Order: sequence, then C-alpha cells, then structure tokens
Amino acid sequence: MTRNRWARTLQILAIAGLLAPATTAAAADATKAECIAASENAQDLRHAGKLRESRTRATVCIEASCPGLVREDCARLVDELDKAMPTIVFEVKDSAGNDVSPVRVTMDGQPLTDQLGGTPMPVDPGGHRFVFEADFLPSTEKTMVLREGEKNRHEQIVLGGVAVASASSQEASPTKAASTDGSSQRTIGLVLGGAGVAGVVVGSIFGLVASSAWSSSQSECASPTNCPSHAKAVTDHDSATSAGTISTIGFLAGGALLGTGAVLFFTAPSKHESSSAAHLEIAPRIGSESGGLMLRGRF
Repeated sequence: MTRNRWARTLQILAIAGLLAPATTAAAADATKAECIAASENAQDLRHAGKLRESRTRATVCIEASCPGLVREDCARLVDELDKAMPTIVFEVKDSAGNDVSPVRVTMDGQPLTDQLGGTPMPVDPGGHRFVFEADFLPSTEKTMVLREGEKNRHEQIVLGGVAVASASSQEASPTKAASTDGSSQRTIGLVLGGAGVAGVVVGSIFGLVASSAWSSSQSECASPTNCPSHAKAVTDHDSATSAGTISTIGFLAGGALLGTGAVLFFTAPSKHESSSAAHLEIAPRIGSESGGLMLRGRF
C-alpha cells in the first residue's frame, strides 16, 4: 500500500473513531474496516482492468454505515466504472432468422447469463471468447475485443442450425442427392458416365499401342535363335506389357464408372418422389493391374 493510501486510511479511521459512540466502538471498527477493505480492493481491481468485479466491491463501501470519505471515494469510483465499462447487446437467432431465448452465455469459460432480454450487459474491456448455447440447437462461439467506454454494441449471433427433432432425422451419408427432384443425383451420374467414357477411350488407345508394340517385338525376333534386333525386341515387349496393363485398368475403371453413372442417373427420384431415401457410398478401387468403382447404398 502506498504512503498516501496509508495516510488516507488512518485519517478515515480517526474520523470514524471520533464519531462512533464508545459503547459500539468494537462493532463500528469492524464495519469501517470492511468498508475500507472494499474500497482498497475495488481500486486494485479497477487498475487490473477487472471493472465488473471492481464495481461489485465498490457497492459495498457506498453503504450508509461506511464513513463519509469512504462513501464519497466509492461513489466516484462507481460513476467512473459505469462510464468506462463496455456494454454489449446480443441478438441470438436460429438459421431461419427466429429469435432464440433462453440462451446460456459464457465468457472466457465463466457463466455470464442464461437469459437474454435485449438489454445491454456490462463486461470487462479486452478480448473475450463467448459461447452461446440453447436447447436443441448447435452451440456457437465468437471472439470479440471490447474497449473502455464502448456502449451498447450490438452483435447478432446465429446458432449453427435448426432444432434437432430426432437422431434419425439427422442421418448423414458420404454422398447423397441434395435436392428433392433428384437433379443433383442425375448430374453426378452424367459426370461419372463421362469419366467412364474417357476411361474406355484411354483403354482403347493403350490397347492399340500394346498391340502395335507386341507385333513389332514378334517381327524383330522370328525365333529365339534368329533375333538380330534382340535389344529393340525386348524394349517393344516391355512397352507392350505396360501399355496392356494401362489398357486393362482403363477398360475396367471406365466400365465401372459408366455402370455407376447409369445407375445414379436412372434411379434418381422424380419431382414427386422424396430423395431422402437415397443413400449412396461411392469409392474408387484401383489396383496395380485392375481398377473399378465400388457402389453401395439403397434407393
């Protein structure tokens, strides 16, 4: 405690001792001590930037039982804190734009309120992490920096989704038609079909390359004992083998993609059918010598 603060404390105690009757001196001293402690604590909290706690402590030392000098200091501090303390108004809505209440709000992990009434809430200045929770809605968090003297700041918070009716209604799948008329599923089918055609084309091209290379290797070596271009024949043979492998994979993958695309396209629900029953899982399967697409689900 600084010298000035000690001097002020002694002065308050002296005045309190002169005014208090001797018969109640012990009780009065205890009350005055509590008032002075609250005043000192409120000042320390104010300097630490904990304005809300400081105001709570300052309200203790403005009671009528406290010495006049203490009450005056605490009253001035309360007025200063009311002007400096930032206030914020949270407007919490769901994804459809409806107001949500009650809402549980925490600030930096500590409870702030469980009921938003549209009135400004006092908070300490600085950066804070707010978390908003309501029944049947996903929680949302937001980090904000509030400044001293910032008043009635309005923040709109949108909780992350609509109310959860039941667990079954929230079933998720890796690939699912997104619209009720099946247009998305048909689009996916067309895309896969196009990729399948490309795979077949690639398989055909490499098939021709493999056939040509194989023919060249055979003509270059009429027999094991009659092979004047042995090195080139080996090269052509290896090229034919590699091209044949790629051709096989291209045909297999292309055929699988074409088949899957056709299934998706022709099983897409019409405008009058619900797409919620479609549940598809699509996974490519490519090996060193084979390829394909796995389709699993219900329609």
